[in-house]
Amino acid sequence: MDLELPGKLRKALEREASDAGRSLHAHIIKKLESVTPPVEAVKRQVVTAGLPKLVAFLSRVPGVTVLSSDSTTDAYWWVKLNLDLEHPFAWQVVQELGFVLNYISLNEKLPTVFKPVSPPPYMNGGPHEFLSWVIESTYNYIDPALIAETLEGRLPRPVEDAAQWDSDGETA
Repeated sequence: MDLELPGKLRKALEREASDAGRSLHAHIIKKLESVTPPVEAVKRQVVTAGLPKLVAFLSRVPGVTVLSSDSTTDAYWWVKLNLDLEHPFAWQVVQELGFVLNYISLNEKLPTVFKPVSPPPYMNGGPHEFLSWVIESTYNYIDPALIAETLEGRLPRPVEDAAQWDSDGETA
């Protein structure tokens, strides 16, 4: 396969390849392999079927309201959440989701990111009204149901039971 690369992209890739001690061809293959799922995992229906399962699980988390969810044409997906900042476990929920979704371990890193999102605060208002959170896949064709299962296995159980979230032994 012949591939014409735009000049700036080619120069950037050549520099990266040189720094990595690889040929341009080997470097491009390594980059593509790191972001392209195996052919047997390229199934759009996995994302379509799994997203409602992740939404249903997240809807059970204390203080969380799912605002929206969707997938892109190239099979990445996202879930946008609202977190009740007045809920007694709000920041524990952020901490738990951040740990599992962003950095569970060096060997088990999930292909997801959990982060806050907001319109410009100077144009709108404070976090109670305009701060939202998003979970995004960083790898396409990843099954959102697998992410729900991982969360269910790592978050307090049952996830909707406030007593399981309370590290001080007091319920909300």
